[in-house]
Amino acid sequence: MPRTPAHPLAKHPLDGGLKDFKCSQKSSNRTYLTLLMLEASLKRCGAYVKGTTLDVGCGRKPYEKTFFATAEKYVGMDYLTDRSTPDVVGSATNIPLGDATFDTVVCTEVLEHVPDPLKALREMYRVLKPGGYLILSTPMYWPRHEVPYDYFRYPYDGLLHLVKESGFELKELFNRGRSYAFIGQAIQQTQPVAALPVNWLINRFFLWCDLHLKHDVHTLGWTFVAQRPQQN
Repeated sequence: MPRTPAHPLAKHPLDGGLKDFKCSQKSSNRTYLTLLMLEASLKRCGAYVKGTTLDVGCGRKPYEKTFFATAEKYVGMDYLTDRSTPDVVGSATNIPLGDATFDTVVCTEVLEHVPDPLKALREMYRVLKPGGYLILSTPMYWPRHEVPYDYFRYPYDGLLHLVKESGFELKELFNRGRSYAFIGQAIQQTQPVAALPVNWLINRFFLWCDLHLKHDVHTLGWTFVAQRPQQN
């Protein structure tokens, strides 16, 4: 009997022709499952990256030349630190740029560090041109990090609420792995054996289960595409 989807609007990023997708991280790395799902989901969103693109929380711009390479002009924005190379210095909750300036806004693995996520989404909405797209990724599972600025994780319904309340229309939603990717990643971050072959075996086994057994109650995170409506 078919399983009722736990997250009805979500799609797995490795379904539909991306099962041979190559991750930038080796499959013997403990973070492989998370990075594989994140990168595959960003690739699935690549067609939406167009025109002048703002990267909110750009850090060292890891995806400027890969998943965001179709932008005609790329602008990175972040706090100025030893871990970032922004073109514009600013905050996600107070973007120092004009209304309706960008065709695309991207924001990867940042929203969990923002103390007012709805305000941040409304700022991204403001700087987008009508009809423009937001591509955003955020974890559902990950240990505490960027201390003391690790504020939130977003379940399915909470994420959809934020998208709606900020004025966006959801176009695509990817659950970054199903339950077995979740379990595999949790094991990697708790098991004590440092040997690379053990990491590789855990990753390959749980990835196979994730792709074939399709139990989707849990996920490592989300990547979505949302659009600012043409008439707003």
